[in-house]
Amino acid sequence: MRQGQGIQIVALLQREPMYYRNFGIFWWFIKRELKRLGFTKDNLPHLGDFEDPRCEQYYRGRSAKELEETALVFQVEHAQHKYNSDHSFIPYDNEVYIIKDEDVE
Repeated sequence: MRQGQGIQIVALLQREPMYYRNFGIFWWFIKRELKRLGFTKDNLPHLGDFEDPRCEQYYRGRSAKELEETALVFQVEHAQHKYNSDHSFIPYDNEVYIIKDEDVE
């Protein structure tokens, strides 16, 4: 993820904290990328230490670029159909996924 993308995502989440839900299982990857870019809890309360280890299995074997691209497409589609809903699906097996980041809510 490029710094400019990170700035845009942080600004969006500052305006609308629950928007993180639109990333579904990819939120945890996005969260790590924002931290990697140097953003902290001072920039965005979302960036605490809470993670959902269940999602790791969906990241394995995929490059950061692939995960980033998939995350960005997923959030646009989710926002169009289920704006800020905590219910989404796991695109690799169509299972229901309920997101809750304890750093946020």
